Parts: sequence; C-alpha cells; structure tokens
Amino acid sequence: MSKTDRNQQALTWLEKEKQKDNLEIKSTKDKLIKEIKGLNKEELFKKEPEKKTTIWQKIRQMIWGN
Repeated sequence: MSKTDRNQQALTWLEKEKQKDNLEIKSTKDKLIKEIKGLNKEELFKKEPEKKTTIWQKIRQMIWGN
C-alpha cells in the first residue's frame, strides 16, 4: 500500500467522522431547543405579589428616602 493510499483513507475516515459529529451536534441542538421551548416562562420567573404600601409608609419613604 502506498503512502498516498493511506493518506486518502485517512482523509475519507476524517470526513466521515466530521459528518457523524455534525449530525450528533445537530441532534443535540434540536433536543436542547425542544427542551427550552417546553419550559414555562411563569415557572422560571415567578413574580412576587406587589406589596401595598400605606400612606404613612409613602410619607416615611419621601422623608427618609428608604
């Protein structure tokens, strides 16, 4: 077997491995995208109920700046 045949075989093997890797990456990306799309926004970012401040608390905030 000549050296060029070995090099050619190595190149074809490398190309096949690249294709396998690209397919694996694509499938992983697609799976991740589906998982992200399935998440519920309200569950991730829960809003705290807004506190009602009394008039005296508002006055104190205006005076003291708290």
